[in-house]
Amino acid sequence: MENSRRISPEALTDFASDVTQSLGAAADRARTTAEVLAAADLRGISSHGVAGGTGLRELVDRTRLDAIDITALPEVKRKSGWAVAAMNANGGLGHPAAMEATQLAGDLAEEYGCGRVHVHDGNHFGAACVYVEALIARGFAARATCTAGAWMMPYGGSRVRLGTNPIAWGLPCGDEAIVIDIATTQRAVSPAIRATRSGAPIPPDYFKDKDGNVLEGVVPYESLIGGSVLPLGGETFGYKGSGLNILVELDNVIGGGSTERVKNMRETPKSRVSQTFEAWRIDFLFPEEEARRRLEETISDIRKYGGPEMLLPGEREARHMDDARASGIPYEEAQWEMLRGISKDTGIEVPASLSA
Repeated sequence: MENSRRISPEALTDFASDVTQSLGAAADRARTTAEVLAAADLRGISSHGVAGGTGLRELVDRTRLDAIDITALPEVKRKSGWAVAAMNANGGLGHPAAMEATQLAGDLAEEYGCGRVHVHDGNHFGAACVYVEALIARGFAARATCTAGAWMMPYGGSRVRLGTNPIAWGLPCGDEAIVIDIATTQRAVSPAIRATRSGAPIPPDYFKDKDGNVLEGVVPYESLIGGSVLPLGGETFGYKGSGLNILVELDNVIGGGSTERVKNMRETPKSRVSQTFEAWRIDFLFPEEEARRRLEETISDIRKYGGPEMLLPGEREARHMDDARASGIPYEEAQWEMLRGISKDTGIEVPASLSA
């Protein structure tokens, strides 16, 4: 990453934890929030990291607007003999509620072979892959989905109704985690917003304006926020992404999610989302060691058909994580400026960089 300085993952986590605790959060919940945010930065998913668009700045601002109840604790409802549970996050911190739901899904999977936890009345939970990888570390296959504030017209529609509705899905293959984490839109919205604010171009087949005209090149911010991100598959094949997006929303509805359009942050700071976490054992047919070996053999066979540029799901993030753990997380000047602004607002000192 050009024009960047490195920051220690531990120092970044401590900073985020201290800031969250300064807002009134309990120490353990502040720490979990910080760890999930820093985990995104470690993987190179900076949009969901400490200085990302859905990171610490949003948390500080929304807490001070009473849009996040910083002291609220989740409530869980279960039925005896069921491998499914529902969690009301009560508008509290999104990251610790999501991690608790993740661990509960794993506990249910240990007991029943599979586990599923729905979360409603929640807040942003960061990068979905973090939760999937937490379950993979326990030996499970896993999936996580989330609804989001409306930014997309349904395929063939004329008004914005759907969110980016991400899905993360992964399995343990030998000692390796194979994980995909994608929006069901062409791309997340935040890169387009950053581009328009800096005067940089956006690629074609990414956004369209309110009248349905595809936007590309340097786009005015007003045109972007009045328009719609395109579904995964773009103008021609967007029915695929739109369909997957709708199914993510419907799946969350059965666990208590909203039946109506979810307002985005431009419309209200009190935007509430829902999430679903799933875990299932891989040893139902084969012993776990053999199941892992079979998955690993499959990955080895897939790699035979690729060249040096082929990356498997999650491989880019894994490489970024190895580098960041060894040398620190690369942070651009805009990210450092974000940390300085948060420091000024909260009185928590910004960590020193590892490199000049």
